[in-house]
Amino acid sequence: MKIKVRRLRGYVIPSIFVFLISVIFYSGYKIWNILESEVPKNDTVEYVTSKLPENIKPTINEEKIIRPYVDSTVEIAIPYYNSNNTKEEQESALIYFENIYMQNTGVMYSSDNKFDCIAILDGKVKNIKDDTIMGKIVEVEYNNNITIIYQSLTDVSIEQGQSIKQGDLIGSSNKNEIVGNNKYCIHIEVFKNGELINPEEFYNMSIEEINE
Repeated sequence: MKIKVRRLRGYVIPSIFVFLISVIFYSGYKIWNILESEVPKNDTVEYVTSKLPENIKPTINEEKIIRPYVDSTVEIAIPYYNSNNTKEEQESALIYFENIYMQNTGVMYSSDNKFDCIAILDGKVKNIKDDTIMGKIVEVEYNNNITIIYQSLTDVSIEQGQSIKQGDLIGSSNKNEIVGNNKYCIHIEVFKNGELINPEEFYNMSIEEINE
């Protein structure tokens, strides 16, 4: 007896495949709905802090030492005398006045234009006096370690005993007999712990260093 083998028609296998795929997607959809219905819904989002802080600023000490002028035309006329410098640098730092050479104990700044002299740091005015050669001289103490002498000034706008803030106007540059050449000048001396230091190096110091 012969067994007849029937062949499936061409559309049967694709139909079965589509049916299985449909069952898988439908089952996944139903499972997702069940899981979602079991999760409690809460439209209110709670944060650790109820109010976010405003105007957040980094805790960085922004105070810096500034130069005693802002005029871009100002330049160094006579630098600070340093015994460790070269012979040429030392010669350029000598002050010649009335046939006498003197070592410059500060820095002489000059310009063809009259310019403002401003406070390098906060401080208190310890003394104001007149000098026949250097004009008005203002002594400002910034702390127990630092004292600044502003010289060759005119139109001084502060008083002895006054507390001043960094950037406050101290006075204006003045002409003096040392530089001559019809230049407007200010002369700056810096004392740290009673010792003279180069003002140009002082501007690069940190607040921590000058408080040492």
